[in-house]
Amino acid sequence: MEDIILRAKQGDERAIEQIACDYKGLIRSVTNKFFLVGGEKEDLWQEGMLGLYFAIINFDENKGSFPAFVKLCVTRQIMRAVTASQSAKNKPLSDSVDISLAENVADERSPLEEALEREFITRLTKAVEEQLSPIERQTAMLYAEGYSYEDISKILNKSYKAVDGALQRARKKLTAFKEQE
Repeated sequence: MEDIILRAKQGDERAIEQIACDYKGLIRSVTNKFFLVGGEKEDLWQEGMLGLYFAIINFDENKGSFPAFVKLCVTRQIMRAVTASQSAKNKPLSDSVDISLAENVADERSPLEEALEREFITRLTKAVEEQLSPIERQTAMLYAEGYSYEDISKILNKSYKAVDGALQRARKKLTAFKEQE
């Protein structure tokens, strides 16, 4: 066994894998004694494997037996993980919500919010019709649909400078409308 430990300390991957296989049961028994808030058993298993790695690296054959040292290192690593997960520093992570759940919540608007949005769109449409000239309106609509300045100038048969000027005037007028709201 000392030969495998020595090779593992030197970075021999096969030796490390052999030790991991030999101590899999010990790590599993230690992880089953703990619970990680907001985590899974697999997280504790990973911490246990990290503890085993630390045991391999730091083992001194003159100070005791390897199995006892492995158990100590694995237990301490898992205890550190559990303690850290419960600290105030990790509180935001513990209270976090899965983003896929948040996407569904964002789509749910109250009837009041929907009514206010429809009213704003109605006022905005009216402002576009009343405040923008026909060229500004056409240019703004094409730009909002994703057309480039060059494409708009070809579609409307206007120069690049005319398209840019129309868009700048439309932005200025719509910004003024937004500020009034």
